[in-house]
This record gives sequence, structure tokens and C-alpha cells, in this order.
Amino acid sequence: MFILIRGFSTDSLCKKGNIMNCFNHPNIPAVGICKSCSKGLCKECATDLDHGLACKDKHEAEVENVNMIISQNTKIYSSAPKNTIIAPLFYLFMGLVFAGFGYTSKGGVTDLPFVLGVGFIVFGIIVFFRNRALFGRNA
Repeated sequence: MFILIRGFSTDSLCKKGNIMNCFNHPNIPAVGICKSCSKGLCKECATDLDHGLACKDKHEAEVENVNMIISQNTKIYSSAPKNTIIAPLFYLFMGLVFAGFGYTSKGGVTDLPFVLGVGFIVFGIIVFFRNRALFGRNA
């Protein structure tokens, strides 16, 4: 059996002779690293919080906050592909409104609203393709 320490297993570290010891107990091998302060922790000093270790009675709250932030970011990022079409459609709509108003006014294609409308349309197209590049074709 081996325990992961920031991407490395203690099994592979032991083979190389690179064993990390507990920060508080220098003679005891560490079982992991605190997610808050990155110090090596032995079983006595570590608190397992399911998604990371924390220094017992010291960094539990900070590690819980980090885990909560990561969880919320994962939820937000997973909903992003569903919302990628909203902005380009808004820009396209506003571009058509401005361009239509500018085209039908006295100034025609040289009027400011028409130029703004074309800018909105171009920006909407750029945002659409950028979102497809970031979130894939199914976005």
C-alpha cells in the first residue's frame, strides 16, 4: 500500500530514498502534505478531510474553504458550455438593431449606429468561435 503525496507515491519515493518526515515530528515519516501550508504530516498530525489533508486543529477551515472553492468552480465551469451561445446571440441581435437603424437613417452606411452595428456583429462572430474553441463544438 502507498499514499499519494502531491502526485508522488510514498512507495516510489521510498525506492529513491527520498522520504519526507513530519514537520512536527522529524523522526516520523509523513503520510501526506497539508493542503494549506504544504508541510509534511504524520498520522498523528494530519486530519483527513476527504479531498485533502490538513494540520490537525490548525488548518481544517482553510482546507475546507479551498475544497469549497474548487467544488464551486467545477460547477460553474461545467455550466459554461450551456451559456456560450447567449452572448454571441445578444451581440448579433444588437448589431442588427444598430446596423438596421443606422442604414435606414440619413447617414446610411457611414452613420455611427451602422458602424457600431457592424462592430457588434463582428464581435459576436468572434465570441462565438472563441467559445467553440474553449468549450468544444458541442457548446
